[in-house]
Amino acid sequence: MIHERGVVEKILGRKAVVKLQRSSGCDTCEARGSCHAEGDKNMIVEVENELKAKEGDFVEVSMPTRSLAKMALAVYLGPVAALIAGAFAGDALGRSFHWDSPLASVMGGLALLAASLLVLKGFERFARTRPEYHPQLTRILATGPEPASPPSGDSR
Repeated sequence: MIHERGVVEKILGRKAVVKLQRSSGCDTCEARGSCHAEGDKNMIVEVENELKAKEGDFVEVSMPTRSLAKMALAVYLGPVAALIAGAFAGDALGRSFHWDSPLASVMGGLALLAASLLVLKGFERFARTRPEYHPQLTRILATGPEPASPPSGDSR
């Protein structure tokens, strides 16, 4: 289980928007160059607010390591494998038609790459419906400051 800490920025109905602080693990992560938080110290995530956290609360957000690994494999390895397999398949198909041109490899690679991106889109739709692919609010570490009370109507 991967655990990150952050502050609840705002509450949107049953969801909480949490600003996560990049951990030291981000510095050694292989994907840090392609991470949307590169160059910034914070990441924003939206999680179900099952713990009834309030704005300003310091919270822990977790995600199963296995789910994260599956997503990383699908996103990073899937298209590359499809491109390579498509290039080999295109080359074999081109040779069977006695077409000795690298264009068959390129077309085969691009065709399977496009197909893999469509499969990824389907995987994204699937993952959105499964709770194990969503970060979860695990615990409230500290409560934030109480909201300022509105001024009383007495202005004497």
